[in-house]
Amino acid sequence: MTLVYRPYESADYPTLVSIVKDTWHYEQMASSNIAELLAEVFVSSCLCNATHSIVAQVDGEVAGIILLKDIAQHRCSMGDRWRQVGAIGRLLMRREGRKVMRIFRNVSSVDERLLGEIDTKYRGEIALFVLDSRYRGRGIGKALYERAVTYMRLRDLEPFYLFTDTSCNYRFYERQGLRRRAWRGETVRMDGRAQEMTFFVYDNRDTLRGCAA
Repeated sequence: MTLVYRPYESADYPTLVSIVKDTWHYEQMASSNIAELLAEVFVSSCLCNATHSIVAQVDGEVAGIILLKDIAQHRCSMGDRWRQVGAIGRLLMRREGRKVMRIFRNVSSVDERLLGEIDTKYRGEIALFVLDSRYRGRGIGKALYERAVTYMRLRDLEPFYLFTDTSCNYRFYERQGLRRRAWRGETVRMDGRAQEMTFFVYDNRDTLRGCAA
């Protein structure tokens, strides 16, 4: 197995859309076409929210990515912005797309409220962390995360935070020393079904205090 870590390239976009769609089971929420558009909206929005990227490539295939944000220096490129606007526009042109987009907006609203409950001035954010299910359990995800932490530490982007929820392996972050700072339970309706979810904010403030002691 040949494993390479490198920055994101525009050619990675379709593979990342596919990984996100499969990871969060978008096709259980919507039809195949809408699920694809949802994944495009999500990936393009995360790219707009990031200033640095690390891609894990296995034998020439994209296995995963972690996107980081320098909050003070963040600027979305015009290319990423146009891609995001285009994906949102195509989604909103369809009735089913508008319905599912409301779910995404509600989740974003929950995230914003949670972050507003925390009295911390953050310098960095993990904007996206996703790994293809075929490559889990091989230490690739942990290596991606460790590279991200090293990058932020070297560039003084601490403390940093991230959003996650019960649809993800959120316990992973606890094993890496991050702590839960805010959380909220919400009922999310998907395809007419109610699903109970809990949304979290994690950060590394305790790790920083430990280093300073």
